[in-house]
Amino acid sequence: MRKRRTFILWSGGKDSYLSYRKALQRGFSIEYALSYVERRNKRLIGCHLREELVRAQVKKLGMMFLPVYGSKRKGDFLIALREVLSTISVEAGVFGDIYQREHRKMVESLCKGMGVRAVFPLWGMAEEVILSEVLKISRPMIVCRRVRKLPRKFLGKELNADVLNFLREKGMSLSGEEGEYQTFVDRCEDFELEVVPLKTFRKSYYECIDLVPGGQS
Repeated sequence: MRKRRTFILWSGGKDSYLSYRKALQRGFSIEYALSYVERRNKRLIGCHLREELVRAQVKKLGMMFLPVYGSKRKGDFLIALREVLSTISVEAGVFGDIYQREHRKMVESLCKGMGVRAVFPLWGMAEEVILSEVLKISRPMIVCRRVRKLPRKFLGKELNADVLNFLREKGMSLSGEEGEYQTFVDRCEDFELEVVPLKTFRKSYYECIDLVPGGQS
């Protein structure tokens, strides 16, 4: 069976990685990793990871990294995504959304207009199942926490049973779909990436940890 040339919208976290693995199992040939990157500071939106860190991660997986530069303030990332997609030849796009209907509708509309199939490997899966599968194949690090939701002690630590038990007790989303936390996969079945923590910093309601790859500073 012919494999379909594909891109993945890549955040560097657990949902991206699990979506990547599931898409490969379904016969997609993922050649490109696209990430929303703030044009001004070259950091991914949401988790504020450095672009260079995600580039290193994507290289380990053998994909080509394509930054989608835009501004969260201007809200022009979908326009930028369309522009990047117009420069490559793909048949499908993989997205890690689980319940975010608004984002799904937007990217489905964009992909349909460009003749690209939108694929959502995790859509509607139970969070317990997602976390069970994630932790079998990777060891994600918590790189961003919602202040007053997730305790500071978990920042920069491995996503593990202690974190999940805390979220269960508080009735929060195990996968962080309500913004409780975001992750970065530095260890998994496909690669290990050396990362060095620098300082933590605050962005609005979130506290993030700054990381660099391979001993850089």
